[in-house]
Amino acid sequence: MTNRIGNVTPRRFDDLVDQARDMMQMTTRPQFAIGDMALEIEPMRRTHRGHDDGIYAALRMFADEIGEVFDTVLTWRRIADAWPVDQRCDDASYTIHRVMASHPDRFTLIRQPPQDRRGRRHWTEAAAAKAIGHVSTVSADTQIHKIREMASDDVVASTMAAEFLSRPNIAGRVMADPNTRRQLYQAQRDHDQQVQQAARERTPAIKHVEHSLHFLDLMSAGHAFVTGIKRLMPQIQADPLARGEREVIGHVLDQAQAAIDFCRSVIDTGDLTMDEQLAKLLNEEEP
Repeated sequence: MTNRIGNVTPRRFDDLVDQARDMMQMTTRPQFAIGDMALEIEPMRRTHRGHDDGIYAALRMFADEIGEVFDTVLTWRRIADAWPVDQRCDDASYTIHRVMASHPDRFTLIRQPPQDRRGRRHWTEAAAAKAIGHVSTVSADTQIHKIREMASDDVVASTMAAEFLSRPNIAGRVMADPNTRRQLYQAQRDHDQQVQQAARERTPAIKHVEHSLHFLDLMSAGHAFVTGIKRLMPQIQADPLARGEREVIGHVLDQAQAAIDFCRSVIDTGDLTMDEQLAKLLNEEEP
């Protein structure tokens, strides 16, 4: 009986691998191209601690205009900066470039791929990570110092945080810390306020609506919520949440539903009275 890899023969498996590698090379070019565009709009530079010096505004507008997630554009920009055009390797995927982006000898290292099972020179993500670990002689303390130094730039720090939180194990550990959860919830509130302000400034039609500021705030809050949900759901479908994450989000959704019901009640009746259970639910910051 012929050995099979999954449901296909070894020859068919190799053909599919070759086709997939060709496709990966095609998808690498747009990521670098958009990263180069983001770099042209805002070159990498150090910002004052606690301030983005206007960098976020231009890049967030760019991300919105092309229909891409802001943090993703920041990542592409950082990787493009780490890999000048003449140092990028056509035979390595974008993932390999991302894994090696912070290594001091990346330009040389990426051109020395290991042999795969067919005797071909080719990088895998695991091999790239392993190679970086073997090549690097920097101590853990020095590496931590470098990370903190890089994170002094708020734009770089936010990109690093987004990448770290995209790893389920790290995200789970972060959310397990009550203090960190509280800070994340506060950051979400601050972000919502910024979204509301941006909606008032960037939507001329709203400025001319003859209603109260409270109406505008309520419109902005509702619009931000609906827009965020529409953007995030396809990502959740592609990368389902872990059990612990689902529990946290479930609690937040319970709060959101309670807030929506309370909002409808106040709008219809004008009565701001809420029972003790509802007040407790809306004021909770932690599951």
